[in-house]
Formats: sequence, C-alpha cells, structure tokens
Amino acid sequence: MKVFAYPRVSTDEQAEHGNSLTEQQERISAYCKAMGWDDPIFFVDDGYSAKDLNRPRLTELLERIKMETDGGIIITTKLDRLSRKLYDILSLNEYFNKYNFHYVSATEGFDTSTPAGRLVLQMLGMVAEFERERTSERVKDNMLSLAKNGQKVITRPCFGYDIVDGRYKVNIDESLISKKMAVWALKGEGSRSIARRLNFDLGVKTKEGNLWSDKTVREYLQRETLVGDLVYNKTKRVGSKMVRTDPSEWVVIKDHHTPILTREEQEKIIELFQGRKQVGKHFSNDTYLLSGLVYCQHCGYKMNGKMNRSFSKRKNQENLHYQYLCDGYLKKAICYHHYVKRDEIETLIIERIKELSNSAPGTLKLVISKPEKASIDKESIKSKLSKLDKKMQKQIDAYNDDLITAHDLKIATQRVNEEREALKKLLNASEKEIEQRGKTEVHKKAKTLINDVLSIDRLKAKQSIWQLIEKIEVSNGSEIRIVWRGY
Repeated sequence: MKVFAYPRVSTDEQAEHGNSLTEQQERISAYCKAMGWDDPIFFVDDGYSAKDLNRPRLTELLERIKMETDGGIIITTKLDRLSRKLYDILSLNEYFNKYNFHYVSATEGFDTSTPAGRLVLQMLGMVAEFERERTSERVKDNMLSLAKNGQKVITRPCFGYDIVDGRYKVNIDESLISKKMAVWALKGEGSRSIARRLNFDLGVKTKEGNLWSDKTVREYLQRETLVGDLVYNKTKRVGSKMVRTDPSEWVVIKDHHTPILTREEQEKIIELFQGRKQVGKHFSNDTYLLSGLVYCQHCGYKMNGKMNRSFSKRKNQENLHYQYLCDGYLKKAICYHHYVKRDEIETLIIERIKELSNSAPGTLKLVISKPEKASIDKESIKSKLSKLDKKMQKQIDAYNDDLITAHDLKIATQRVNEEREALKKLLNASEKEIEQRGKTEVHKKAKTLINDVLSIDRLKAKQSIWQLIEKIEVSNGSEIRIVWRGY
C-alpha cells in the first residue's frame, strides 16, 4: 500500500521545537514502521504557510494521487500541516476519498477511514481555522500600530522606491522613469500609450517584473506613495477575496518619505485620467468636441455626430456639413428629425465656459449634476455612525463589568453624543448646500481649464470640456441646457 507523507514548515516556524522538517520526517517514518506500512514517499514544502493550497509539493502530491489505482494513505504529523482552513481541509479529504486514499495524523491519533476519525478531522479543522484567524488578527493589529506610529515600512515598495533599513528610499533609475511617465500623462497621453512606451520603447518592467498595462500605469500614477504619503489598510481579506475598506479605516501618514511627484502634478494627472475615462472611445476623434455629451431632451437618446455632403455646381465643389443628430430618430424611429450644427453648438459651449471662468462665483445660474462623491460621503458618515453605536455599547459593557466608573461613562456618553450630532448634521446637509459646493468647484475648475478649452489642440479641448460638463440637453434643435459636472 502506497504511503505519501507531507511535511511542511513555514518561514516563521523554522525555529519552533517539533516543527522542523527533519523532526516531522522522523516522526512519520517511525509511525509508518510501527504500523507495519511501507516506507513513506515524502513531498516536502519548505517555507510555505498554510493560508492557502498554493504550494508546489502539495500540488505535486495531489497530481500523484490521481495516478495511483490502488489507493493508499496520506500522512502528516499534524492536521495543520495540510491546512489551517476548515474548508480546505474538508476539500482535501473529499479529494483523497475520491481516489481511495485516507488521511492519517501521526500525532493526533485519528484515521479518516473511520467515522470517528472523520468527526475528529472536522473538529480539529475548526480549531486550526480559529487559531489562524486569531493569529491573523494579532498580526493585523501589530501592523496597524506600526503604521500609525510611522515606524518601519510594513508594505512592499512600489516602483520608484526601495526599502533600506525599514525606510523608503528613492530608487534613482526607477524614479526617472516615473517622472517620464508623469510628463507623458501631463501632455495628454493615455495610460495605454504610456504602457506601450515602457514595454516596447524602454523595455522597463514593473517592480514585480511584469509588463505594464493601461490599468497598472493608471493605478501607479495615482498612488499616494509617489507624493510622499504612506497609506495602509486600504484593503482587507473577506473570505478568499480582497475588498476595499472604508476610507475612515485607512491609516494615512502625510509626508512620510521623499516624494517623486508633487501633489499638484498628481492631481492634474488624476483629472486628465478621469477626463479620458469619461470621453472613452470618443477621445481619439477630434471631429466632434462634444461626442457623448449631447442628448435629445425629447426622447432622452444621445445626439451623435453625423456628416452630410452636398455639391455646389456653381462653385464646382463639395461641401461638408457637420451636425449632431438625434439617435432616437436615426436609429430607433421614436423621435422626430432635428439636429444642431456642430460649429454653432461647440462655439456656444466654449463661450459659456469662457463666461463662467471670467465671472465671480455665484453670479451665473448653473445646473449641477449630483456628484457621486456626495452619496459616497453619506455612506461613509453612516458607517461612522454605526461605529459610534458599537463604541457606546462597549462603554456600557465596561460599566456593567465594573471596569469604568459612572463618571467615566457619563463623559464617554457625552463625547459620543457630540460626535453623533456632528455626523448627523453632515448627513442631513441639504441638497442646496451640496449644489452650492458643486457650483463653487465647477467655477474653480473652469478657471483652471479655460486655456485648454481654448487650445487649438482639439483633443485637449475635448478632454477639458468633458471634465467640466456632464451633459448638454437639446430641444427643438435650438434650445440648449448645460448640466455641469458635480464634484
């Protein structure tokens, strides 16, 4: 009967008594001899944790099991050598049974070929998973404490930096590449174009040794690390997935290390990328500045650019007529034929932006779209209110357990109530306040972008217009309503 043994040790366990690979192999060999089994065939994973099943020798063992026709035994010194997650343990046991193998723990005295052994397997699996989660919590708490105290760096360095003696140090060669990327982005190049430059022209790879993509370029140039800030706890693991944490849980340390880019440069890059994202497939075509922005107010469909030709016999020349024509009429037959001339509406929109940039805040009547950030902020405030309730409950529990005095509870209650009232005021902020804030931001943005809007570079003008305007509604082919983008 085939006996496959699986010793495993993680990097942290190397020095622990009884956990070394040599000791595991000796125990397994002695156990097999005492049971009268064949000598075990060892599959050893050195330096791999039990957080998942992505381990080279374990993978090899699972493949080998498939090849055996007569079944056999899988043996480890302890159950946690296989895994510390109950789901993985049960999945492995099901896999072993499928190929007529049963699992044995040499030191915990159970065999999954028996009902009692399978029960013990599940019980020990739950204990192993519980211990792993407790360890994970302790590690996370320690990491958060280090981050908050601004001590040694606890994350891997991004491109442009190395970690020397636990501190971020600028990697000169990589930082020069980072600055080139920023220059290209500030000139209006997209993330895909920058990725191609890095991959094909410069032959530069990411810190992990991979090729750049439009996504990695975009995310990299927006990283807080590049402007000298350290941000920790932006994501957390939920089951097998990584999810983004609430911004209120982030640990942010400003001016933590030497920056590669200025804050102003990064803010401009973010604006440009957001503009390109909004423009999307329309960006590379400068024939129509307002592609994707113009809507028919009658049917709600977009009014897309369309060119018509006519021929003048008198002048013996072809004339081109550029228009924005209702898609509801053209493609869906649910609206009537109406259009606006391209040059007329584009001139009008540019004049409106120019007027806005030259005016004093609040003097023009503007329609502002509801910013996404407003709803995001409200969700963040609701999350903080929920945490305050939990915080108050902890204070009450502490009082009931005689850990704090009635005076302490009174002070804590007063403080929590003050925080709650302040958050409720923010949550109940009127639409008028949000709109007023949006008007102020649009006004500032117009002043910042007016030179780009007036640029002879139509692509640059198009991108800037997209950063300012949410949509343009047209009715009867002549009445124009601008909805400015909320911030």
